[in-house]
Amino acid sequence: MSLFFWSCNISFAASLGIWADYERSGQENEPSSGPLLVVANHQSNMDPPIVARSISHRTLFPAKRELFKIRLANLLLRMWGAFPLTRGEPDANAYRKILSTLAKPKGCVTLFPEGTRSRGSMREAQSGPAMIALRTGVTVLPIGITGTKDLSSVVRALNPIGTIRVRIGRPFKVVDGGIGRKEAVRGATVEMMGRIAELLPESYRGVYGDAAGAERKFTEDLPNG
Repeated sequence: MSLFFWSCNISFAASLGIWADYERSGQENEPSSGPLLVVANHQSNMDPPIVARSISHRTLFPAKRELFKIRLANLLLRMWGAFPLTRGEPDANAYRKILSTLAKPKGCVTLFPEGTRSRGSMREAQSGPAMIALRTGVTVLPIGITGTKDLSSVVRALNPIGTIRVRIGRPFKVVDGGIGRKEAVRGATVEMMGRIAELLPESYRGVYGDAAGAERKFTEDLPNG
């Protein structure tokens, strides 16, 4: 699977180079060791391969189960490290997959807290990623993505036309802030999304416009790299 992953990643990098105006920044913020939880805004089914191309970690990510019914999409997704997730209800198998991956010394999982594509400005996030970050204590890496909203299908990996920008933010950890777990997860979710929003133009920030740059109680900065 690792060979397939890197083969897909290299091929996708070439495809981006041919078809897209792609730039990334903030690579120095990516930790060089330890498990990592990547969180990003979500505008397209192309976002997971974009993240996989933009970081050096070999990342896994959950994708909605319906996508795996399409033969070509199923092949591409699994080669890139995707695993099925049932949306709208608890998925114990996917949750265990995430926790087991983050328990590994070099495990990396990418999650999109919005849960579904926003198609423009950010929408309200789900609490799952913050809850996982608080439970595991892993380093969290925020990423802001622009320019993918018109790439509706993962098959567009073969022809990713557009101006795509990826900004990698400063790593952080989620903490409980000295209050109850439920309140901590709620607060950490807002701060997590605020950190992503800071990496995006104001027009993309949506409901998290005020959270960008706001005071933080439930997330703590970590050293870069």
